[in-house]
Amino acid sequence: YYATVLGVTQAQAVGLGFECAGVVTAVGEGVSHLAVGDRVMGLGALEGTFADYLPLPAAQMTRIPAAMSDREAATIPLTFLTAWYGLVELAQLQPGERVLIHAAAGGVGQAAVQIAQAMGAEIFATASPGKWDFLRQQGVTHLLNSRTLDFADELLSLTAGQGVAVVLNSLNGDFIEHSFAALG
Repeated sequence: YYATVLGVTQAQAVGLGFECAGVVTAVGEGVSHLAVGDRVMGLGALEGTFADYLPLPAAQMTRIPAAMSDREAATIPLTFLTAWYGLVELAQLQPGERVLIHAAAGGVGQAAVQIAQAMGAEIFATASPGKWDFLRQQGVTHLLNSRTLDFADELLSLTAGQGVAVVLNSLNGDFIEHSFAALG
């Protein structure tokens, strides 16, 4: 996906500051969703976005919500693109399906929770117990400890042995094998 859409084939090809936020100073012909003065966020140039001015494709930019700072906005695009790619493009998550989102309180995990909720999926999330209240406030009800390998057995118990259709994993080692065990 990154290679097709953005031309990225190796992580080393991306300079510092791949994500960006700023203010539109000019728009090209045919651009109708952005105007001069709009605060925007998006994916920048491969050579990096640490610059005063950058010419970027309008398709890679979107307006920043009024309540969001530029600093916050600059952290959004890649996390959501990663979560979307994993859940929608690769796994083809469907409404009503169960999904296990590891590290749900982290950046990609937070994006995945929002995408899964918007799609109507049933979410099972791992995080350290200290972050469970944060996830509960977002409507996540199935919470599992990301600090132990017990999450797979607990998930299977919660689903009467049926497991989940999709796992979005960011953990390594033995967590990978246990994540596979959680699949239906």
